[in-house]
Amino acid sequence: MENTAPDEKEVGGMVSWWNLLVAMFRTGIFTYGGGPAVIPLMRHEAVRRYSWMEDEEFGEIVALANALPGPIATKLAAYLGYRVKGILGAVLAVVVHILPSSLAMIVLLGSLYALKSSRVVAGMIAAVKPVIVVMLGVMAYEFGASASRGLGWLFAAVADLLALVLLGPVNVHPALVVLAALLYGSVHLRVVDALRARRLGIGAGSGEQGANVQPTETVAGGRVGQSEGGDQGRDDQEGHSGAGTSGEEEGSR
Repeated sequence: MENTAPDEKEVGGMVSWWNLLVAMFRTGIFTYGGGPAVIPLMRHEAVRRYSWMEDEEFGEIVALANALPGPIATKLAAYLGYRVKGILGAVLAVVVHILPSSLAMIVLLGSLYALKSSRVVAGMIAAVKPVIVVMLGVMAYEFGASASRGLGWLFAAVADLLALVLLGPVNVHPALVVLAALLYGSVHLRVVDALRARRLGIGAGSGEQGANVQPTETVAGGRVGQSEGGDQGRDDQEGHSGAGTSGEEEGSR
C-alpha cells in the first residue's frame, strides 16, 4: 500500500517522524478527562508547537470529528498523522497516542481499585478538573473569536446561543447541530461573497466610468484651449503683419 502523504510545503516544511510520534505520545500520556480534554493538547501540538495547520482548519477537524462516531482523540490523531505523513503516519499516530493509556490501564488497574477510596487520589482528581475546564474555556473563546472574523460578532453570537440551546435544553444530537452549522456557514459565506463581489463590481464600474469621462474632458479641454490659443496666435500674427505692411507703404510714399 503506497503511503500517499500531502505536500509537506503545506504543513510548514519538512516534518520529521520523530516530531509526529513525540507529539502523539505527549497528547496520549498527559491527557486526563476523556475526549474533550485532549482537544486543547492536540491543538497546541498541531497549531502552536509545530504549525502543521491553522486554527481554522483545526476547528473544522474538531467539528467533523464530533459528527463522526467513535472517540474523538483517535480521530484527531489519525487525521493529524495523515495530514503530515500520509496513511502510515495516520496508523502510527493512533497507535502511539493510545499506547500509553492502554499500558497504564493494564499495569495500574489493580492499584486504581486499591486507591479509589483514598482522599489523596480524590484530591488530585478534584484539582485537575478545574484545569481542564479552563483549557476548554480558553479554546472555546479562541474558536469563537476566529468564527467572529468569518461570520461577524452578531451572527457568531446568535449561532453560539442557538447551538447552546439545541445541545442543552432541547437535547439535539451533536452531529445534527454540527451538520446544521456547516450548512449555515456554507450558505452564509456564499451570500457574503456574492454581496462583496457585487459591491466591488459596482465600485469598479463607477471607477471605470469616471476614468473614461475624465480623459475625454481633459482632451476636450486641451483641444479647446489649443484651438483658442492657436486662433488667437494666428490673429495676432496677422495683425502684426498687417501693421508692418501699412508702415512700409506709408514710408515709400
